[in-house]
Amino acid sequence: MRLKEIPSKIIETLDTGKEPIVLVFSDGTLKYTQLPPHGETKIVTHNNKVTRLIFNEGELFE
Repeated sequence: MRLKEIPSKIIETLDTGKEPIVLVFSDGTLKYTQLPPHGETKIVTHNNKVTRLIFNEGELFE
């Protein structure tokens, strides 16, 4: 499944600045959150519903 564009009217109502965000629509509710500056974010689903978001900023090994 690919991401789809959201109308600009909806985007203008969100007070996010220029930070990257993720919008999640599940079970009739639309929620959004800011993404971390680096790392991995997982969206977990169960029975056609989003159950959680997992933020893993990880560690950098050099």
